[in-house]
Amino acid sequence: MTLEHFFQDFPQSFSLFTAVEEALKALGPSTMKVTKSQIAYHYGKPFAYVWVPARYQRGITAPLVISIPLSYRDGTVRWKEVYQVRNHVIMHHKELWSSEDLAQTLLELLQTTYQALRKGRA
Repeated sequence: MTLEHFFQDFPQSFSLFTAVEEALKALGPSTMKVTKSQIAYHYGKPFAYVWVPARYQRGITAPLVISIPLSYRDGTVRWKEVYQVRNHVIMHHKELWSSEDLAQTLLELLQTTYQALRKGRA
């Protein structure tokens, strides 16, 4: 699936995605995989997912959500939802209503997570 197709009915989500993609690309090399339900960023293993809630939920939803799998429960970011998906993997979901939601604490967490993968510590 292409990015164009993924965001076909969600122009506001795509606009916000460009800011997210820029931030993720600034971390360093990674692989992006677009599927029907999400966009995953990998460096050996996934470190960030982006998805469009309106594709699955009714009512008023954020244009975009970034989900970050961590081995611990993070308290530095104001998360929409945090839950344990399996041993040593706690998924953190952050609603993105505007590019301002890409706060410095979230960007620093992404940087730390990415660097740990690069060093083989994640």
